[in-house]
Amino acid sequence: MPPPDKSPDDWTPYQSRVEFETAEFLYTRNQMSAGNINILLDLWATTLLKHNDKPPFADCCDLYKTIDITPVGDIKWQSFKVQYTGEKPAHNIPPWMDQPYDVWYRDPHEVVHNMLANPEYATEMDYRPYHEYSSESDECQWQDFMSGDWAWNQTDIISKDPEMLGSMFVPVILGSDKTMVSVATGANDYYPLYVSIRNVRNNV
Repeated sequence: MPPPDKSPDDWTPYQSRVEFETAEFLYTRNQMSAGNINILLDLWATTLLKHNDKPPFADCCDLYKTIDITPVGDIKWQSFKVQYTGEKPAHNIPPWMDQPYDVWYRDPHEVVHNMLANPEYATEMDYRPYHEYSSESDECQWQDFMSGDWAWNQTDIISKDPEMLGSMFVPVILGSDKTMVSVATGANDYYPLYVSIRNVRNNV
């Protein structure tokens, strides 16, 4: 079920609107590094000492911890290791063949569940496929994913299974791109895998 509506002044888990907007600015809009966040918060704290007050967050760890427990984003991180197990050359074995790699992830089922339950998507989500036609030319109009023939055909297939009665077709889209993190990790390459659902319209 979707989460209950909040009151306009409920910023949980943030203590105030200022705390929320600080997190949004530093993490989303500015994408400031952890080191610079700490410097900024230290300077902020110094200016507030004479008022016996403190900034919204103690340091970057405090900021990240609060972001991670934000409702509709409170899925725990998990990890496992992977390593190459195929054939290896007799000599000059590439380092990557012997190197174990950490894989960090959040449960994709829970991620998709939270997307579907997000009230901000409620008016920007298609719960079933549809066909839309121009009133002038009677030509089919395609815009969002669920207006396409493939989504319509997949739903027809699902509807033939009696056990799927009352279910909803949720297409999952995945994307990946190499990302280099060079400041604190020694120029390591990461390969994040992004997930979204195509019930959400293109304008979101």
